[in-house]
Amino acid sequence: MNMSNSASRINIISLLMSTAKNVVVTIFMVALVIFLGNGLNLIGWGYIVQMRYYLLMAGMCWMLYGFFFIQYRERQITFKYYSLFLTLWPFSILLTSFLLGGSIADELIQVQVWVYVSTFFMLFYHFKFTENRVMWIIMIVALITVTIQILQQIEPLFAVFGGSPDDTGEVVITGERNGMARFFVGSYQVQMLAMCFCWYKMLKTFKPIWFLLSALMLVSIYLYLTKQILITTLLTLALSFFFVKGRWVRILSYVLLAICGISLAIFWDDLFGEMIRESKDDSFSHAIRFEFIGYIIEYNFANPVKAIFGHGTTIPFFEELRHMLYYPSDIGFFGESIYYGWLWALAYFYVAFRILVTYRNRIPLYIRLYILCSGFISIFIFPYRDRIEMYNWMCVIYIASLYIDKPQEHDEKDNEIGIKEMEIVTNQSEA
Repeated sequence: MNMSNSASRINIISLLMSTAKNVVVTIFMVALVIFLGNGLNLIGWGYIVQMRYYLLMAGMCWMLYGFFFIQYRERQITFKYYSLFLTLWPFSILLTSFLLGGSIADELIQVQVWVYVSTFFMLFYHFKFTENRVMWIIMIVALITVTIQILQQIEPLFAVFGGSPDDTGEVVITGERNGMARFFVGSYQVQMLAMCFCWYKMLKTFKPIWFLLSALMLVSIYLYLTKQILITTLLTLALSFFFVKGRWVRILSYVLLAICGISLAIFWDDLFGEMIRESKDDSFSHAIRFEFIGYIIEYNFANPVKAIFGHGTTIPFFEELRHMLYYPSDIGFFGESIYYGWLWALAYFYVAFRILVTYRNRIPLYIRLYILCSGFISIFIFPYRDRIEMYNWMCVIYIASLYIDKPQEHDEKDNEIGIKEMEIVTNQSEA
């Protein structure tokens, strides 16, 4: 009896220590993601956290990445070499930028302050991050983001999130759209991944908690008040109904689709009317984007070597573009190809093809939905342009690699993401 009691105490202590460790790691990682995202675009962040801290973190990450990459060089890890490509390729622009009149020192800093996040792929692998942990971190950041968005809509004059990190104003100064203030809190890439995950769980279980979380993520995406994001989100959600399996699940999904369709028809003008009217009136911004795309394609054909390796980010050429009202960030992968070359931009589509086509039967639906969602909009918004978006992309390909490399341990039917822990939370919520 004493031995039995002693064993029970040891098990309880072990469980408590494991839980405490998971909580501490999750809190640390959530804080780290917020740090990578400039405090969810807190105004004045650039003066709170100076660039040298990011450079210091970059040096540590590259050192660990090199060590772990060598340690696992013989191990078969899907997307391992893709992460290596993302880590090293941007440095190729140092030479081309210098030859085009840019500054090697400035270029090196521009590359180091964000590309190092691609090293997280191997860090996740070495520290054995589970799919459950990765997605809980994303979900917590997404919930913090949507909470801030809603509060700032209630009191926009007190808004401090969603501005430039170099802004020294007391509040975020934004425009308006659809009668609401427009902020860019956090990252819509993170919110899209969280939305796809919640939507997928909702289609699988039809439990109230996932309905609520899906609704919150959709509210978050709507509050960015960006037409391209809203269109690609609605298209992705519509397509999701055709991927569900099981007779009753499919029937319930079609009922849900009908309800969503009717609701959209009723509230269409309230939700999107003003944005559609603005879009029709604002033909200039659309024309300038497509004009810029044509200009870049023509420019790249005239300079094929520069097109492959990129032009860097500091050359005088970009001043000329700004005078012509051309902004690379407005034209998605075309814009990224200017900075880092076409290989950098096209590598994304190679990975997307492998996930959507080659390994489609091994990858969970929410990952495929996110690839579709980010892919549809990539002509206007590239999926990884800064630190927090690169972190989000590393989470996606890391989770995909878990399913591809160990299908017997990560079967979608029997071992869905965090099914044990998340079902416990779901049951408690319903109780």
